[in-house]
Amino acid sequence: MYASRDEPGSLYPLIAERVEYPDDNRWIRFVINPKARFADGSPINAEVIRDTFLQYKNGDFSNFKHLLKDVDQIKIEPGNRVKLTLNTPEDKKLPFRLAQLPVIHNSYWQQSRGDDHTIHIPVSSGAYSIRQYELGKSVFLERNKHYWAEKLPVNIGRNNFEQIKLEYFRNSTLSLEAFLAGQYDIRVENLAKNWTYAYKGKDIDTGKIIKKNYPRKSFQVQSFIFNSRKDLFQDQRVREAISQGYDAAWTNANLLYGIYSVPGSLFAGTEFAQTGIPDKAEVKLLEPYRNILPERLFKQSWTGLKTDGTGNIRKQLSYANRLLKQAGWELKNGKRVNKETGEPLKFELMLAVPEQERVAIPFKSNLKILGIDMQIVSVDVSQYVRRVRNQDYDMLLRTFHQPDLPGNEQREYWSSSSANEQSTQNLAGVNHPAVDAMIEHIIKAESIDQLQAATRALDRILLWENYTIPQLYHRYWRVAHRHRYNYPENEGLYGPIDLSIWWEEEPK
Repeated sequence: MYASRDEPGSLYPLIAERVEYPDDNRWIRFVINPKARFADGSPINAEVIRDTFLQYKNGDFSNFKHLLKDVDQIKIEPGNRVKLTLNTPEDKKLPFRLAQLPVIHNSYWQQSRGDDHTIHIPVSSGAYSIRQYELGKSVFLERNKHYWAEKLPVNIGRNNFEQIKLEYFRNSTLSLEAFLAGQYDIRVENLAKNWTYAYKGKDIDTGKIIKKNYPRKSFQVQSFIFNSRKDLFQDQRVREAISQGYDAAWTNANLLYGIYSVPGSLFAGTEFAQTGIPDKAEVKLLEPYRNILPERLFKQSWTGLKTDGTGNIRKQLSYANRLLKQAGWELKNGKRVNKETGEPLKFELMLAVPEQERVAIPFKSNLKILGIDMQIVSVDVSQYVRRVRNQDYDMLLRTFHQPDLPGNEQREYWSSSSANEQSTQNLAGVNHPAVDAMIEHIIKAESIDQLQAATRALDRILLWENYTIPQLYHRYWRVAHRHRYNYPENEGLYGPIDLSIWWEEEPK
């Protein structure tokens, strides 16, 4: 099914002609559209749907496998139908997530069996097919002229390009130079420095390239993430002390040109963000875990490191020094060492984007005053992915992509059940009973009020336990494009920027 971009929580028919489910939410039945076809003309039928779900449930797809663990049975029924029996009927969002999983042609599973590491192009079930690719450089997509769902309501006005080429570059500098030189047409800019200073040249001056702040409704928070599986970071006091070294206000003003907002939540900019002291509904959820939660959580709002933006954070570093002493780390000859073992307090911040080093260097300098040695290491994407999958890192700088309505994806982000899985999305290695409980309350919420209370309570725990250091978020997508491209005017859509609704104007 297709998720509406302006109605969070609404799905519309695509491959499933309709969907059936009972009031108690114990199963969901997809009635497959008899016209549904893959790009090669073969039918997308109930058997294909069942096999796709079974591969996700039993195969090596860690994210999907985690989602499908709450699916008890998957079986075909007469009339081209697939019925999934659910173990957790109280999880109101599970059927929505199942309905949005991609459908894969059976030939793909047959080609990818065993130790075969060959890259196989899957047969598309969508509007475009991969016609060719150059590994690490580009992917060429071509629109299927016989796409069976072209005239379904969900596709009207979408998929307007005959051909799409996706190009990959080794770094942002090369990518921007190629864009300004006319090698590609649409660019989403992630770096504030580039957006502020680097878009120059004739095409910019003459309006052939247009810069646009494209509004969005889903906010993503970029954060430094502690790997709390590491012995060094298992003590909350150490994590909080290190957090005192990151001056978000100074960084935003001096290195990021004031473009960003400093987040006070991992759900910043949404109705699910913690603010003020917990209300009665939140306290009711948190109370059973009071003895294992910071008392401050119940008495005040988490605000992060508050500074005046001048770079003078002596007060904050003094507080960090006290925390480190309490945790058994003392200062000797300018180095922070463990009182019992003599081991120095040092760790590595691993980056996949070298340009991010400039925001990490002041952080490193502040920590050096505390005697902490933070090494900044930039690695290529393949090494970064491999090390993240193997949990071989101390700290990362990553963005949390939260959905429009929080649900069972929070298990993947924070649950103890996912903390030690390979390729887990629980990057911080969170293993906390109160966190697990709040996630279950999120999943079982039966109203928006209950969902807000549970998500805000989860937000508070994660923030006060200092699993991350929220760095920044932005209310717009920064998009640059050739003037011949256009898109519908709107007040912002949920989710990522949707290029499927763009089109190319006829030459004048």
